[in-house]
Amino acid sequence: MGTGTITGIVTDPSGAAVSNATVTATDQSRHLPHTIQTDTSGSYVFSNMPIGDYQISVESTGFKKLVQEHVHLDTDSVTKVDAILQLGSTQESVTVTAAPPPLQTENGELSNLITGAQVSELSLNGRNFSQFLTLSPGVASAQTGRRMGVGQEGNPLMSVNGGRVNSTKFTYDGVLAMDTGGNRGLNLFPPMDAIAEVQVKTSNFAASEGSFGYGLVNVTTKSGGADFHGDLYEVFGNTDLNARNFFDSRRAKFQQNMFGVTLGGPIYIPGYYNTDKNKTFFFISEGWNRRQGPQLVNYTTPPQSTFTATTLTAAQRQGIFTSSIRVPGTSNTFPNNTIPTSLLDPNALTLLRLFYPLPNSTGSANYVISPNTASRWHEDLARLDQQITSKVLLTLRYAHDQWYENEAIYAPSNASFPTQPGFLGKPGYNAIARLLWTINPATTNVFTAGFSRNQILTYPTGAAASRAGINIPEALPGNLFQAPPDITISGFSNIGIGSPNPNFNNIFEWKDDLTHVMGKHTIQTGLDILRLQKFDYGAVNTQGAFVFNGNFTGNAAADFLLGDAFSYTESSAAPNGYFFSNSYELYVQDDWKVTPTLTLNLGLRWTMFKGAPIGYEKYNNISGFAPQLYQAAQAPQLLSNGQIVAGTGNPLNGIFTPTNLQGLSLPRALVRSHYDMPGPRVGFAWSPGGSSKTVIRGGCGIFYHWDNTNQENLRTNPPFTSSVSIYNTFLSNPTGGTQRIFPANLQAFDANFLYPTVHQWSFGVQQQLPGQLLLSVSYAGNRAVHLDQEPNLNQPQPNLAVAQGTVNVNNVRPYLGYGNITYDERNGSASYNALQTFLSRRMSHGLFLQASYTWSKSLVFNVGQDPFRQPNEEGLSSYDQPHNFTFSYVYDVPSLHHGSAILRAIINHWETSGNAIIASGFPFTVTISGDRAGTGSGSQRPN
Repeated sequence: MGTGTITGIVTDPSGAAVSNATVTATDQSRHLPHTIQTDTSGSYVFSNMPIGDYQISVESTGFKKLVQEHVHLDTDSVTKVDAILQLGSTQESVTVTAAPPPLQTENGELSNLITGAQVSELSLNGRNFSQFLTLSPGVASAQTGRRMGVGQEGNPLMSVNGGRVNSTKFTYDGVLAMDTGGNRGLNLFPPMDAIAEVQVKTSNFAASEGSFGYGLVNVTTKSGGADFHGDLYEVFGNTDLNARNFFDSRRAKFQQNMFGVTLGGPIYIPGYYNTDKNKTFFFISEGWNRRQGPQLVNYTTPPQSTFTATTLTAAQRQGIFTSSIRVPGTSNTFPNNTIPTSLLDPNALTLLRLFYPLPNSTGSANYVISPNTASRWHEDLARLDQQITSKVLLTLRYAHDQWYENEAIYAPSNASFPTQPGFLGKPGYNAIARLLWTINPATTNVFTAGFSRNQILTYPTGAAASRAGINIPEALPGNLFQAPPDITISGFSNIGIGSPNPNFNNIFEWKDDLTHVMGKHTIQTGLDILRLQKFDYGAVNTQGAFVFNGNFTGNAAADFLLGDAFSYTESSAAPNGYFFSNSYELYVQDDWKVTPTLTLNLGLRWTMFKGAPIGYEKYNNISGFAPQLYQAAQAPQLLSNGQIVAGTGNPLNGIFTPTNLQGLSLPRALVRSHYDMPGPRVGFAWSPGGSSKTVIRGGCGIFYHWDNTNQENLRTNPPFTSSVSIYNTFLSNPTGGTQRIFPANLQAFDANFLYPTVHQWSFGVQQQLPGQLLLSVSYAGNRAVHLDQEPNLNQPQPNLAVAQGTVNVNNVRPYLGYGNITYDERNGSASYNALQTFLSRRMSHGLFLQASYTWSKSLVFNVGQDPFRQPNEEGLSSYDQPHNFTFSYVYDVPSLHHGSAILRAIINHWETSGNAIIASGFPFTVTISGDRAGTGSGSQRPN
């Protein structure tokens, strides 16, 4: 939340507690003093203090005044500053300039702080703050070694302590800032120069934090102070500065310019308002990114610099072939292997002219292109901090960024040519209003209201979004983008837009946190409410799709030129999805100072998810499938090719909707809400023998989170969408062929599913070493249950006849009349055990460094190739990384103090920094092509 706690014990030279001592914490940036009295045990607690540098002074009658300089307070941290007063007059003072040791003596959580020095000084390939996470113990990244930018170029794929990549919570200034549809995409990317610090919590965090079961990442933005500070920056990269990708024959063309400005300080009018510069503060940031280079294809691989394809030659476009071409419907062949021009389908010629470029290379892949794609990013951030009174602080912060890419190839997985361009945009918003009220010296309250929005704008452009000149009638209404049909020609590259999925996600959050210090107990209680909205406008094959396979002439390209299609499929537009859900979480936390050397952290968080994260659909346009509702007697008749005999069976067999629950007792979301998820938390920190250099820490707890449910896909089920499959038809008249009905694929959920539950535990030691080094050695473990998995409920048992092609798989499925039934159920589990070591040195005498080593094993227990096998299969998780070593440093090069002024100006004030990651690779699964087991699915394991 951008606040922390300063605590300590005041004693006299004999070690006796000094009560009623006056302790003052002065914010060095804003010149704001905060005063409190010690209790009978000599203890004091400043709770919910804005982060930054403080000076702590302690005064008591009969003792010299003690002043502790260089006390730094981090987000969600507890900084301990003990004071030993010397006998004497309060007119005398003792000043301590050495910073207090950074031991974590007040809690048992495992966490890592990415400091301001790291954020501003370490070089990153892409300047994406999430790359810093990989410097923390227990964090494994599927993107290691890859440039990470912003927008769709920067969404993190990182596993925290063996968790899935969608089970880490990201917040900005304490407000949720991610797409709750996929639990992965961040809604915006603050520039590095606008970030004060990044807090990464990996295990056993307090009950005040929740919603996600593994990791928590909070980005704290900078704020203004009593002095003006700002910077201008430019980051430049181009082809000459890049290395060649291992798989490319040459370096891809690349140019990037990232630049921006920040400014922060007081708002004042000399002689009239805020003359002491301690009431109103501002901070603003503007950033830009201009990138020209390879096209982004997905999140996990580098942008693709070269695309290869197979296109029709100039002769083939005229109907001239090098092998025999059969005249459709006869045993004859065309003379000279040439199709008469009068027989060429005009729509085929138009599609060739518009979308199939001529070859520009030799060989089977006769078309090669290196598209130079442009992406743009702009961010603006503004923050205002208003000290309304000495006890009330108001913070307002707004951030917005806009990333987009003009894609040379709209859907590289579906199309191969730059004749079908597209647009991919990702605007994001995040705003907070926070009121911090110091009710009395022992009680503070923080109320936060936040809003976050993530948008994905994706659609074809140019000729890819126009049917001009193409006279192909459609079978169903609803071609959302007016796109031409997808074309598959066996032996050649495809054209088409696939299934665009524009959507946006709104998050409204309200939080209230009350903290009260009562003797040895610091009690915190609060409420966190989320209102989630997911609006989905996806289109699945509304433009239609043709397949040409040589069924008519013996040559797929000749079939295309004649307009003779093996098949045509088209779907109606699914209704727009407007989904709403709520999350409520209550907590109470007691940090109990049992003795001066032992602190217990006792908490309970009660989680209530009402349909989160997707929830109910506003117009009830979703449906599910329940196995117990399916009646075999109502199954349709099937032909030997798996086709449904028209007019037979119940087309909604086993299907239920919010308005027709078929006797099921379910809410509108079609999944049950859960209000009974208590999460106890226990932690401790013990300094044996009162040691100021050693702390033993540990804890355990239960955490809950929601998985990526893809619940919006329920609107693509019957009866809300329909589709046609037409065989032996014509390009210029697809509805003139033989229409067939094939079993529909379904998306379904176990209506009684439980939310993922993670049991965490850890134990470790922190040791202060010479040279201002801090060493942490910890064991961290967890076990998760009720994890999401999606078996195919309608997969048949292995069948030799299906594998040999003599029986169609649709005829042997358990639920006849349906194809694949992707069934979301929650019986997956996982475990993680690790040794985590961490060595750090805060910036001192010009040197900062961090190093970590993690030795771990991550296992999963999921459904395998046989969805009916119990128990689940066991194996290494996709994020198992046995060894992971990281290192980072920042070093201020010593300056010359003698010599000429010109030489000193050139040599002085330089700095060097760097970071490195050396890690094991991730596991992979070996698969074979084809359906060797006869189950209707591919990618099967050889064994």
